[in-house]
Amino acid sequence: MEHTFQLTRFQTSVSSHRSSSISGPVLRTQIEQHRTKRPHTKSRHGCFNCKARRVKCQETQPHPCANCISRNTRCIYPSKEQFLRRQHDSPFGGRHRRQLPWSYESSSGYNTPPSSSESAVTLSSHHPVLSHTFTADDLRFFHHFLIAAYPHLPFGSQDLWKTSLPASAHECPHLMHAILCLGATHLSLVTPDGSRYTTLAVTHRGQALRTLSNELAKGDQCSKTDLDLMLATVYALTFQANFMADGLFDFAIMVRGCSIITQRILNKYKKSDMFTLLTSDLIITNIVPQLPLTPYADTEDLNKSIETLESIEPLLLSDSHRSAYSALLNTYNELKRSERDGFVAFTGFYDDWGRMSNREFMEFLDPGNYVSRILFLHYVVVSIMLKPVFRVLRKPRMLVFPKDELPLLQRGVYIYECLPCEICGLVEWQFRFITVHKASLEVPGLRSVMVDSSELSTV
Repeated sequence: MEHTFQLTRFQTSVSSHRSSSISGPVLRTQIEQHRTKRPHTKSRHGCFNCKARRVKCQETQPHPCANCISRNTRCIYPSKEQFLRRQHDSPFGGRHRRQLPWSYESSSGYNTPPSSSESAVTLSSHHPVLSHTFTADDLRFFHHFLIAAYPHLPFGSQDLWKTSLPASAHECPHLMHAILCLGATHLSLVTPDGSRYTTLAVTHRGQALRTLSNELAKGDQCSKTDLDLMLATVYALTFQANFMADGLFDFAIMVRGCSIITQRILNKYKKSDMFTLLTSDLIITNIVPQLPLTPYADTEDLNKSIETLESIEPLLLSDSHRSAYSALLNTYNELKRSERDGFVAFTGFYDDWGRMSNREFMEFLDPGNYVSRILFLHYVVVSIMLKPVFRVLRKPRMLVFPKDELPLLQRGVYIYECLPCEICGLVEWQFRFITVHKASLEVPGLRSVMVDSSELSTV
């Protein structure tokens, strides 16, 4: 046992001081002198799911391994490029597992992590992400992400967000920081003392954006794996922005980024190695049939929404206004047929963002563009009406937090309050509709004693 502790401490010192002048062969010689068990060769060719679970993979590529088949999960193997990079990055030629340098020999003879919440953990590797110092709070964010905050998009990827993507994040700086940022933001939303995590979330977001920008600068040199990981990062940042009451601008930017990177993958490689449902045809075939065929319950709400939306048609000044207006009007009308049809129509609102030029897009998001603000209020109303659909798309997860929906409603209230008085009357009904739903989340049970949503049509 004593030799094991010495080996742990020796590996830790090597990880912490990578500039050591001791060569690789000398290190291996010293390690083998302290071994208490016969060395063995560890395979690096297993699938991501088996790596994440730390179980032996059957390595039956290109076919799924038996473990993934038995668990009914998608089996993805590392590409040749990833395998070579892992071998190059390993300080021992890929044979020895990287170890967190938090092990120490306690007086009781056990290796345990520090208990202080302020303790820092530096993940040891030659890759830039692992040179960052992570705290106990970061581990909390990572854990919260895995059990509650992971995205449900791209469609069909929920298992990836809990297995292979977090595993890949250890070698992908922008994805790791995006995951921690999302976990921190969601934790700050759903816990009573969560405000203390806000600064940490902003810090991780900044680091994610900075490292993502460096990757995007590679342009056509980006491999398929690079683009897949960038898409994952942008989706994580999109969901993070959605959990911020003041995140409208960031949310729209990231939604547009998802569209642009997706098109880049499809144009250059035809498909993604990680995400199988990126095209509209595949989504319509595999996802849309799962959605409810029942129409939206309150026809009066829909009629009032259509009436107030049509009243602003003379104010539409640009193609971006008209496109958003058309998508929202189609959504209201399709909701009369079914929630499924309403959802399909609603996706057109997002699709338009990807087709806009940079100038059009920035003008559309300008806080002084009051027509866009009115359209965003209708967007919030439609999102409320489509809640049953979104619940189906998210699928059951370990923890569910009703307050997930609160930032969107807070955003709607903020938009309304920033409008000039002479414009507020055009969306007074939308404002009241939003505040009713917002109050029901902030004070559970309050909605039963408030005005019924059908009464809003009389306003």
